[in-house]
Amino acid sequence: MKKTPRRLLALGALLLSVISAAAVDDGFEALFNGRDFTGWRCSLQKTGDPWPDNWKIKDGVIYLTGAMRPHLVTTREFGDFEMKFEWRALVPKFNGGFYIRSKADAGSNQIRVDKNFEGAFLAGTLTGAKASPTLQKATGEWNEWRVLVKGSAVTLWCNGKLAWEGAGLTPARGHIGLQAEGTPMEFRNLQVREVK
Repeated sequence: MKKTPRRLLALGALLLSVISAAAVDDGFEALFNGRDFTGWRCSLQKTGDPWPDNWKIKDGVIYLTGAMRPHLVTTREFGDFEMKFEWRALVPKFNGGFYIRSKADAGSNQIRVDKNFEGAFLAGTLTGAKASPTLQKATGEWNEWRVLVKGSAVTLWCNGKLAWEGAGLTPARGHIGLQAEGTPMEFRNLQVREVK
């Protein structure tokens, strides 16, 4: 049996990352380019600090090793926006989160991505949000989430189905982020469009 040359494997991984970054829906922009963390920073990270070990890129996918903080946060702030992304848990009992209009170092306005509480809202005020575990796929399978944030209203769809419509979100602008809460997870196809 012939061994696949390392260069060929590296080329395949690069092509996967380019394809992943290129597959963006009309009107959206890629929030992750599949190659590096351009446009992102880690919470509590100061200029010159080394990149933490818990956030990596593997085959064009954001790979969270399972370590705790820091969280991954966009360098930009967003007001009204629509976001699409995919996530999957790598172990049966998982814990993570997706931040919307959060503080610069994350920690507020979290839509939970943890077992049995997927979709619940934490660390902020939002009436109407509720856990939606029955809309999620099995561990190891990719879930597709879509989040619309407009004014003080937030709507969440999980795998093409409406999970909830919430109201009362503050502040008017903030950062998007991914939470590191001690279990390995992967994220891909992060797309965003600002809503006028």
